[in-house]
Amino acid sequence: MTALTVCCATTVRARAGPTPSTSAASAAIPPVVHRALSFSAATALALALNAPIALAIPQTSECATNSCDDNDYSGRDLTAEFYTKGSLKRAKFSGSNLAGVTLFGADLTDADFTGADLTNANLGQCNLTGTIFKDANLSGAIVSGANMDDLGDIDGSDWTDVIVRKDVNDKMCAKNPQGVNAVTGNPTAMSLFCN
Repeated sequence: MTALTVCCATTVRARAGPTPSTSAASAAIPPVVHRALSFSAATALALALNAPIALAIPQTSECATNSCDDNDYSGRDLTAEFYTKGSLKRAKFSGSNLAGVTLFGADLTDADFTGADLTNANLGQCNLTGTIFKDANLSGAIVSGANMDDLGDIDGSDWTDVIVRKDVNDKMCAKNPQGVNAVTGNPTAMSLFCN
């Protein structure tokens, strides 16, 4: 008899009602213990059947519960990290690799991403007030819902394939962005469709 058969047979017997031989024992076990045993049995069964393990994706980051303001992450590969809803005011990410990293909802006020790789990063709903993107590569990044009204230096940055609201894009172009991104070779003004 397999583990699945035993589990199912036990479940059917339990649903059919107590048998004379188990009624006294079942009555003595509190419901919370029954639930714990059921969970334990289900876990054992999943392990026995080599079922894939499901991992939950955290909705907040360490920086959401503990301030990461003023931290220096410069020159590091941060592709395995996430900063969802974190407080990263004035944090330094100069020259760091943040490709594909989620910073969703983070407060990045006055943060410095000079020369950082932010390709396909999620900056949605971030506070980007005063945030510096000089020479950064933001190709394909997500910025929907981000506060981009008063960005810092964006000269030399690449915004190719980044969807920016027209009014925000107009403000960015009004800064008269200069320079060419050293990694992609794209002029900042061209990547923002200025002119």
